[in-house]
Amino acid sequence: MICPNCGTQNPDGSFFCINCGTKFGGQPNSAPFNVAAFAHPDDIKALNALKSIPGFSMLLKTFFKYFNEREFFILNMSSKLRLSENQMPEIYNMLPPICEKFGIPVPELYMDLEVVPNAYTFGDNNPFIVINSGLLDNMPKELIPTVIAHECGHIACHHTLYHTMGRMIFDGTLAAIDSLGVSRLITLPLKMAFFYWMRCSEYSADRAAIVYDASAEKIVEMCMRFSGLKGETISEQNKALFVQQGIDYKRYVQESGWNKTLEFLLLFNQTHPFNSIRALEAKRWSDSQQFYDASRLMGTSDKAFSDENNQE
Repeated sequence: MICPNCGTQNPDGSFFCINCGTKFGGQPNSAPFNVAAFAHPDDIKALNALKSIPGFSMLLKTFFKYFNEREFFILNMSSKLRLSENQMPEIYNMLPPICEKFGIPVPELYMDLEVVPNAYTFGDNNPFIVINSGLLDNMPKELIPTVIAHECGHIACHHTLYHTMGRMIFDGTLAAIDSLGVSRLITLPLKMAFFYWMRCSEYSADRAAIVYDASAEKIVEMCMRFSGLKGETISEQNKALFVQQGIDYKRYVQESGWNKTLEFLLLFNQTHPFNSIRALEAKRWSDSQQFYDASRLMGTSDKAFSDENNQE
C-alpha cells in the first residue's frame, strides 16, 4: 500500500501510513452522519499539531516496528473475560446497538479485574474495548451503555491507534526495548503534545455518547461518579451543581498566571481532562446547535437534559 501523501510503502491492510500518519480510510462508517458531526475542534487541532512536531513520524515508524495486535489478543484471551451473547449477555448486548448507531463493526468486549473504575479501547485494525470490575461496582447499570458509547466514539473517531501508541510509549512498554531507541525519540514537546491530544480526544468521545444518549445527563453523572459520588439517586440539582463546579474552577484558573501554571503542571502527564471540566464541556455542547444537528442525523433528537442553570 503506497501512501498518497508521502509515497511510503506500507504493509497491506494498514490504516495509517507508518511514515507520516496519513489515514488510509479504515473501518467503514455507515452511520447517517460523519465524525465531524460531533468531533471536538480541539481534538482535530491537537492531532494536527502533534503530527507536525519534529520526530513524530520517526516515532510512529519505530512504534510500528514493535506494535502487533496479536499480542493484545493473546493477553486478552489469556487474562480477561471475553463477553458475548452467552457470557454476561446483560452487558454484552448493550454493545451491538451502539455500534449500529455509529456505523462501526462490533469490537470484542472484555472484562478485567481492577478496583479503580475504568474502561479503555486499544488496537488498530481490530480495536477492542475493556471494562473493568470496578466500573460495574461503582456505576449503575443504566450508565454502562454511556461508557460503552464513549469507547465506541473513540473507534468512530479513529483514535485507537494513537491512543495505543501513546499509552505504550509513556508507560514504558516501548522504552524498555532499548534496541528500538524509543527513549531518544520522546522529546518534551512531543510528550506534551501527545498528552494534550489524548485529553482533547476524550471530549469527542464524550460528545459521541451524548449524541447516543440524546442528552448530556448521563455523561455528567458518569463524571460525578468518577469523582467519587456514591448512591443511586442523583437529582438534576446535583448535576447542575457539579457543572457549576467546573465553571467555578475555570474562573479560578483564569484569575492569575500562577493558577494557570499550576493547572499545567497538574495536567502535564494526564491522559484525561478533569471530571468537572468534562461535565461542563458536555453540558455546554448539549445546549448547542451542533448537538441538535448531530442528534437529528442520528435519530436521537429528544433532549432529556434540562436547560436550567445554564449560566456562567
